[in-house]
Amino acid sequence: MAKWHMKDTDRLEKIGKIRKKSRKKTHAIEPGETFEKSATDWSLGGDSGAFAARVVEVHKRYAFVSTEPEQGEIDTKDVWLAEVARKYLVSERSERNFVAVGDYVLCTPDREHVVKTKADLPKCVIQHLAPRQAKIARLDPHTPGLEHVLATNMDQLLIVASYLSPKVKWGLIDRYLVLAECEGIAPIIVLNKADLLREEGSEEEIAEAEAMVKLYKNIGYPVFSIQANSSKASKDAAIIEIGDLLKGKITLLSGHSGVGKSSLVNLYRPEIEQAVEEDDNIFYKGRHTTSFASFIKLGRGGYVIDTPGIRSFTFEEKGPIELSHCFVEFRPFLGQCKYRECRHLDEPECAIRAAVEEGSLSKWRYKSYLGILLGATGREGRIRDLPLEE
Repeated sequence: MAKWHMKDTDRLEKIGKIRKKSRKKTHAIEPGETFEKSATDWSLGGDSGAFAARVVEVHKRYAFVSTEPEQGEIDTKDVWLAEVARKYLVSERSERNFVAVGDYVLCTPDREHVVKTKADLPKCVIQHLAPRQAKIARLDPHTPGLEHVLATNMDQLLIVASYLSPKVKWGLIDRYLVLAECEGIAPIIVLNKADLLREEGSEEEIAEAEAMVKLYKNIGYPVFSIQANSSKASKDAAIIEIGDLLKGKITLLSGHSGVGKSSLVNLYRPEIEQAVEEDDNIFYKGRHTTSFASFIKLGRGGYVIDTPGIRSFTFEEKGPIELSHCFVEFRPFLGQCKYRECRHLDEPECAIRAAVEEGSLSKWRYKSYLGILLGATGREGRIRDLPLEE
């Protein structure tokens, strides 16, 4: 068993002050018992003590899980300190972490090893991991070839950017949209700091923002323009509508640090309020820090998986056919090219290129497609240097 350092126990004590464990009688799992997990249901085996849970935060040596009763809500006040079963820790894998925030797992109580802290958190072992329905991941910066899964099993993706300070990167938004399409989850675009755009934006910046908002709306994506730090924000129609979209859903919240994610989430009465620094050095009270993704229950209904500012993430390898399908406005033109496996790059009689030249498809979005296809977008989604005349 890993040794525990002072910083670990201090962190656990903070967790105990925020979440109070609801005391339940538990039973040890009998040796040799097995549990099979289908895509939607586990057979928990009566008095075995095994329980289904949702991973709410992951650290280097441990994770936190909250119970998720069958056909019930995730009980984010019932927090267990969890370790992964050794059989998984020693197995070969392509991911840095066996579990990620949002994972649905089967746990068994562990009475032999109890971490003594004022929080008095119960301890368990993660025995099984259910199949994931969706995920967001990035390459592990420390171990090339390993994937670092940040979050899983979300219903939708809330993309938060700011018009200015920091300036919105439209190419990055396109990458998020492609990710959402690849994973089969609904995207929502939120553009914050509308007041800065009005007061400090140049004519060129304002015109660009208006054109891009119109573009995404015409494609069919929900786009909201807000000022999250306004004293009247909670009464703003756009913010109320966003809240309605969050109810009853697990939503992955993503975007650069400093764009106003914390201010936005705080409007929906999260179980743990997020503090916002003047210098954009965001930190979280309780068990939250900018280094970790966290699963948070909202007072107005639903849950968000809050991630640190993500500068890069990975797609599973997609060929031109799959990638072009993830650009939703391309779909009516697919299958009309001369060549069945057209890359829409330089092939003759390409329906996509013809639609771009005719103005039926956006040149900007086509450049985004090329950037992702050719690997030219970089971690920031920079695609302005691609050779396509405006």
